[in-house]
Amino acid sequence: MTESRGNCRNCDAPLAGEYCSHCGQRERGTDLTLGQLAGELADDLFSWDSRLWRTLVPLLFRPGFLTAEFIAGRRARYVPPFRLYLIISFVLILVVTALASGDSHVVIVEGLVIGADTGIAEDQPNPAAAGKNPAGEGSPPWLQDLDRRLENNARRLQDNPAALMQSLLEYLPQMMFLLLPFFALLLKLCYLHSPYHYLQHLVFSLHFHSCAYVLYLVGVVAQGLLGEHLAGNYLLLLLPLYLPIALIRTYGSSVLGALGKSLCILWIDSVVTLVAFSFLVLLAFAVM
Repeated sequence: MTESRGNCRNCDAPLAGEYCSHCGQRERGTDLTLGQLAGELADDLFSWDSRLWRTLVPLLFRPGFLTAEFIAGRRARYVPPFRLYLIISFVLILVVTALASGDSHVVIVEGLVIGADTGIAEDQPNPAAAGKNPAGEGSPPWLQDLDRRLENNARRLQDNPAALMQSLLEYLPQMMFLLLPFFALLLKLCYLHSPYHYLQHLVFSLHFHSCAYVLYLVGVVAQGLLGEHLAGNYLLLLLPLYLPIALIRTYGSSVLGALGKSLCILWIDSVVTLVAFSFLVLLAFAVM
């Protein structure tokens, strides 16, 4: 018979061990020493690291495994899909922002990596002096206001070429996040007769894009160590191979079926991503 240890100081439930069965708080006594605090911190960090690495390894080297584990209900041992995506995308934005502070900028959007030099050569046309105005004399007031804003921003861009990139980075995370449910919708359309629900397709989308961002980050590190230009692009070429393997492991697709669905999904997603990114550039230029 377990001896009672009093009541939990957090929820006042009766204690029958070191941890409260009601709220989970650990009961160590009235006074917490510095050594105990450091030990708890080390335990938390070690636990988080082991869980993170237990997630990252299959994410990169076992396509579709994490989604299959999630569907099977084996979830506690891995970082949750949404939290994993937030962590990786946050690190990605930090890296892209750091790159944008240099002379040349590299931007990733889904599986697309775009390199953009912010320098403006003297012999290139000045956007503000191009002479193309979207608003004429009889245009609505809102269009004339937009015309004046674009002219002012064009002059700002000439004086500060990095302003557009800074404005773009403010909206890039939102665009990346909004494209996730679209990718899941493509999966849903490809597997209309499968027993999977949209949420499970969304989990697959979270894992797939998390992997894409990790590959880009690894490419950036390789570029820094090896000095090879756009190394991230080469690693992202693995995605057309990664996706059909993931579809086979998660959905049980045949090899030919997975290849056909992968080509269709990647083609449509790339087109939509390119259109969305083009719109994002125009939006960033208009509001910067």
